[in-house]
Amino acid sequence: MGDTKRILIAFAVIFGILIIWQFIFRPPAQTAKTIEETKKSEEVVPTETTKPVITHPAEIKKPTEPTQPEIETVLENSKLRIIFSNQGGVIKSAWLKQYKTELVPKGNSLFSTTLWSNQGDLNLSNLMMTIKATDSTVEYEKDLSGLKIKKIWRLNNDYSLNVTINIEGQYQGYLIAADAGIATTEPNIADDLSHFRFYCKADKALNGYPAGKIKNGIVRTDKIDWVGLRSKYFLLTLVGLANKFDTVAARILPDKRIGFVAGAHQSPPAINFLVFLNPLKYDILKTNGLGFENTVELGWPKPFSIAILKILDFLFRIFRNYGVAIIVFSILMKVLFWPLTHSSTKQMRNMQLLQPKLNELKKKYKSDPQGLNRETMQLYKIHKINPFSGCLPLIIQLPIFWALYSVLRSTFDLRQANFMFWLKDLSLKDPYYILPILMGVSFLAQSLLTSADKRNMALQVFMPIFMTVIFLNFPSGLQLYWFIYNILSILESMIVLKGGLPWRKTQPATSPLTNSLSK
Repeated sequence: MGDTKRILIAFAVIFGILIIWQFIFRPPAQTAKTIEETKKSEEVVPTETTKPVITHPAEIKKPTEPTQPEIETVLENSKLRIIFSNQGGVIKSAWLKQYKTELVPKGNSLFSTTLWSNQGDLNLSNLMMTIKATDSTVEYEKDLSGLKIKKIWRLNNDYSLNVTINIEGQYQGYLIAADAGIATTEPNIADDLSHFRFYCKADKALNGYPAGKIKNGIVRTDKIDWVGLRSKYFLLTLVGLANKFDTVAARILPDKRIGFVAGAHQSPPAINFLVFLNPLKYDILKTNGLGFENTVELGWPKPFSIAILKILDFLFRIFRNYGVAIIVFSILMKVLFWPLTHSSTKQMRNMQLLQPKLNELKKKYKSDPQGLNRETMQLYKIHKINPFSGCLPLIIQLPIFWALYSVLRSTFDLRQANFMFWLKDLSLKDPYYILPILMGVSFLAQSLLTSADKRNMALQVFMPIFMTVIFLNFPSGLQLYWFIYNILSILESMIVLKGGLPWRKTQPATSPLTNSLSK
């Protein structure tokens, strides 16, 4: 097999892995049941296949009462501004102040409550409730025939709320609903939706379900610690406190978002749970101690991704600009790998200069493979060339580059991070494709600079084009990193060649290898 074919195959394998690796390492849906399976095996089932809401089929009549106006109440801290409604005591708006983001879909609400009983289902969202509010709490109360219900929300100092539902009277179970899901928040809605996941943690195992895995709905009936929904940059979670949930269901909404409900076949006098409305930032999620940080897609190997996150955060605190932080990080990476890449570049150049001699040996030993192998290795030994040295830096760098790809592709910190001029958001692609084109040109310049064999000209032109096409729709932060890294690699190659230009056919006359090959 020729060198050109080997290089083509190597690049195809590398970039194939780069594109698909994040799909391989996602946690499997090990304990999920489809709705159809649940219908056959469980007593509690969805009311219809397209909406896996867990409820009894009977319906309770709405209490007869005079029409009352809806009243909204606001609680806020330094991070959240929450608007509640007395119609069921639900959340009508969840505004994250620092990120200027609304998580409740327009015209919908979160965390309505339904109580199960022998007489039917009582959905509190049908009821107007009396209100009692303080600076940090809001209480909703309703007296019905046989039931007295009090729903208390308390806003904490972080991204969380405590919820307590006190119930006096007979009932058999409850259901908490986020069946309207969370809102899309990014300009690129399709990209935002591609990151939507439903999460369910039970027995210390966290399962994540993308839309494709819950196409027909999912129902789980084990002991569940918490459930959650995430978009590209935000996470909503519902955590059971005194009692775990024993039944949850998720479904795909018409606009491709995900909704869920969670409940239990229990009737405690008080139902207690926590609600978190978090940005998808690793450090913030980890402080909760509930495993939320595992919803951040850091790729593999995870320790490298965490280290990269910490380094970028450190650089940002110094320069106050993520574009500058990425440029400095590129320089640090090049310095870190300088000993490996410097030696590899010299070896690759010498291998190319040795190619005419290798071709002569192939002709001379055309019918003697063993003799060809023996003479080839002798030639390598004489000129102190290791034919495998060019692969070593790549093998060592690949885990770091994979981790870097994942971090720069989805890290929250690049969201709405302004760099300069036209680059207003490093989490989005370059709107004018300037960076990927510059990156492709730099790839081409580097390829021409390090190649001594013009017979591979087609490959030298093809690979930069291939790379440019791959990177066209990647986040501009990732494009910026690779462009700067390529520029540094060109400078490195010029240093190796001692000022050589891209069209030079040989190294300077002082090269021992060039001198020996010219004899």
